[in-house]
Amino acid sequence: MNRRDLIKQLASFAALAAVTSPALAQKALQVGKDFRAINPAQPTESGDRVEVIEFFSFGCPHCHELEPSVAGWVKRLPKDVLFRRIPITFNRDAWAVLAKMYLTYEVMGETEKMVPLTFSAVHNDHVPLEDEAARNAWLQKSGINVAKFNENFRSFSVGSKLQRATQVAAAYQIQGVPTMVVDGKFMTAPSMTNSLDGTLVVVDQLIARARTERGRK
Repeated sequence: MNRRDLIKQLASFAALAAVTSPALAQKALQVGKDFRAINPAQPTESGDRVEVIEFFSFGCPHCHELEPSVAGWVKRLPKDVLFRRIPITFNRDAWAVLAKMYLTYEVMGETEKMVPLTFSAVHNDHVPLEDEAARNAWLQKSGINVAKFNENFRSFSVGSKLQRATQVAAAYQIQGVPTMVVDGKFMTAPSMTNSLDGTLVVVDQLIARARTERGRK
């Protein structure tokens, strides 16, 4: 292969990559298709930083599928972006228990360790975490101080956090999970993008848009 043919082939590969990789070739987002604007916009809790919320449940299989991508994506977020999760119950008793588990992990500073373990327990090992005895045995096996967990799990603080999470979900009119909200203004989800990883690409673009609207580059 001569030099000219090699250059042509490399150019073809580059063009193909641009078409097939959404991270390299970001299409213009379409309101109502890739995302929707939230009207009225909701207040954020991130101060000067762009806020990204994932509404989720440990009981949701799509949230489970998305979690490894979210975990890697969060580690790459710039310093001007704040990511947080809000657990959803949809008035299901089992999901309410799972929501309180997440909020208890937050209080104990155990989210990074316990989020992937809990997803795996629910969807891979089918541990009935809504049952207290089964939950306690699993928590102990996972290296969590069970007495401290239960103290926080039953506390007024975690109960208040769950009530607040339900209020925020209602304000955003969350109807399914996972759902991602950017800076109180924009909402997207795999059900809109038809792609789990593609949803995070859209979120990245919405972060850039929110940053611009805040008057930053």
